[in-house]
Amino acid sequence: MNKHHKLFTFIDLFAGIGGFHIAMESLGGECVFASEIDTAARKTYKHHFKPKNPKLFSKGMFNDDIRKVTPSDLPDFDVLCAGFPCQPFSQAGYKRGFDDTHKSERGNLFFNIVEVLEAKKPKAFFLENVRGIVNHDNGKTFKTIRDILEKELGYSFHYQVVKASDYGLPQLRPRTFMIGFKDEGVLSNFSFPPKLPLRFNMSDVWGGECSREVGFTLRVGGRGSKITDRRNWDSYLVDGETRKIMPEQARRMQGFPDEFEFPVANTQAMKQLGNSVAVDAIRECAQAMLTHMHSLEAREKNMVSTKNKGEWTELYVFLKLLHDGQLKLADKNLQIKSAGFTVSKVTTLNIAESCYLEEQDMLSVRNEHTQEEKQVKVSDILNQKILDDLAQSRDFCTIRKYSSTSPILFF
Repeated sequence: MNKHHKLFTFIDLFAGIGGFHIAMESLGGECVFASEIDTAARKTYKHHFKPKNPKLFSKGMFNDDIRKVTPSDLPDFDVLCAGFPCQPFSQAGYKRGFDDTHKSERGNLFFNIVEVLEAKKPKAFFLENVRGIVNHDNGKTFKTIRDILEKELGYSFHYQVVKASDYGLPQLRPRTFMIGFKDEGVLSNFSFPPKLPLRFNMSDVWGGECSREVGFTLRVGGRGSKITDRRNWDSYLVDGETRKIMPEQARRMQGFPDEFEFPVANTQAMKQLGNSVAVDAIRECAQAMLTHMHSLEAREKNMVSTKNKGEWTELYVFLKLLHDGQLKLADKNLQIKSAGFTVSKVTTLNIAESCYLEEQDMLSVRNEHTQEEKQVKVSDILNQKILDDLAQSRDFCTIRKYSSTSPILFF
């Protein structure tokens, strides 16, 4: 990638030593703001990224406490990245509305992300957290996060528990990845990328015959357990001898480049790597996110600016099918037959959602994998302003012609 040609901008919150930064930069991104509070992690982050991105540091865009930032003062950006801490909300916070919850949860760092999303409205976000956040506090924490992002901020929400080994790295490390897009609409064809084979294994990491192909999850503490202890994560049997993981091996297991240096003691380096994201997993999922983000931009441009007839016709047929609950048959002369099909839901093979029409202008969208449901107003995707604009377009004549009848299947 030409370093002078940046395809998108991003910010790096709770940045650690820059796993997100490396992944996004490799895809053509430019980091315009970063925040990390840990002094030692900041030292490593600056040591690696200042030569590559001096503007980030010379303009004071490397913040040491996100709680001191006024979100509206941040530079504009396309994607928000954050590996934020998993913290519970208070019981009062679960029961209150968005504004009240926000005020009552000042200590919860998730709301610093919320404030930035609310003020800057980027095109997408990519959040990373521990696997346990999905069921944390009986699922209440995750539900609150999702509700705020979807219902209050207008972002879609896609998540998946991803292992580092799913995308080429020899480490278990299950983590919850959350990706969302601003004003995506009812139906989304975003999906996490398919799994990839290992790029190398633990024998390659050690440079000797290792008893494990995929390594344990790197941790922050708890070093020194015996290799036979179920809590062991840093001891390996290599060429018949017990060896302890050091930064050289941990760096490779996390997908950091060989030239990534640690200007801190080994104990700090191991802590920093244990706190980091797995670079390859972030990169692969970020690539899928960016591809979808750009397709949404193109779709919006086509539908709003050029009023693409095909896309508007698809939307009309989708809503008409749900409204009428039937699909009629016609012959080649457009003579409608008495036979037809009853329609109770609309879905496609390339998305997980099915749509049902409810009363009072509401669509119920159900994820057939998780069985989660959400309600969307039809007027959010097709309203009077859009119809008025379309009425002025010749491309809309075909839709108007058949507006009084149900969709017809020709044979």
